[in-house]
Formats: sequence, C-alpha cells, structure tokens
Amino acid sequence: MEYLLERIKAGTLISTAVEIPDRFGGGKINIRLLTNQDVLEATLAADRIFSDAGIPVSFQNIKVYEAEKDVQHLYRACTDGEGKPLAANVTEFRKLLTVVDKGILIDYYNKLDEENNPSIDTISDAEFDTLVEAVKKNPNTVSNVSSMNMLRRLAHSLASALASLQKDSGLT
Repeated sequence: MEYLLERIKAGTLISTAVEIPDRFGGGKINIRLLTNQDVLEATLAADRIFSDAGIPVSFQNIKVYEAEKDVQHLYRACTDGEGKPLAANVTEFRKLLTVVDKGILIDYYNKLDEENNPSIDTISDAEFDTLVEAVKKNPNTVSNVSSMNMLRRLAHSLASALASLQKDSGLT
C-alpha cells in the first residue's frame, strides 16, 4: 500500500519545462501531468460554461465543447517557473491562447503523458520485459498500469510463462 501511495504522489509531480511564446512572457513554463481531480474539475468547468449559457452539449457543438475542455486542462497543467498559473483565471488564459499555441501545448502534454504512461502501442519489447520482471518481483506493480490492453498483454505473458514452466516440469 505504501508503494502505491508513493507512486501516486510521484505521479502528481511529473512535469517538464517547455519554451513558450512571448505573449505568455517568453522563456519557459512547466507542464505537469494532471490528476484525476484536475480532469474532473476541468470537465465540470466546461460543463458549467455550456450550462450557464443554456447550451446543451450536442453533436453539432461537440468540437467546441472538447476545445473548451482542452483549454480547461491546459490552464491547470501549465504553470510558470514558480508553479503559478499563467493567467489570473481560465478566461484570461483563453484570451491569450491561440489555436496554434493550444495545439503545441497539447502536443507537449501528450508527449509527457506518453513518456510516463507507456501504452501497448509504443512500449518496446525490452521495456515490456522490464515491466514483466518488475511485476514478478512485486505483484503490486501491476496497479500502476492503467491500460487495459497492457494488463491483458501482461496477463497473457505471465500465464504463458507459467504454462511453459508447468509443461517443462511435467505438471501438465
């Protein structure tokens, strides 16, 4: 349990520094991985904007809704060097953010996420073997895997290894 708690706490501290446009003050900003709480707050804020305007989310405006969720996510993920938001509030942040800037920041965020939460599509065989060994040494490690496909691959790998051992020892 202590290991899981340490892993969760460490995950909230994962960030990277990136160069930013002059209109945000130039220099570097930090982009951090969002927690589930951050994502929930961002989603609820986007919902509230549509609700307060009396606009139901529908097929016709889903792109606008998703764009607003992206802005809400980035507002929470991007901070200055001291950990402070880049703008006084999300409205001011939205006014500063161009469509191109938003795309660039999303790319930085996604790269950080991929580097720290490998997917079955991007993980190398060597990295997967390292993960399998970590799970063998400490089965609780599997609780850090959030991808269902990765969990399936792990289960298949471990079950195959067990079946092979049983076959080799004459148990089956």
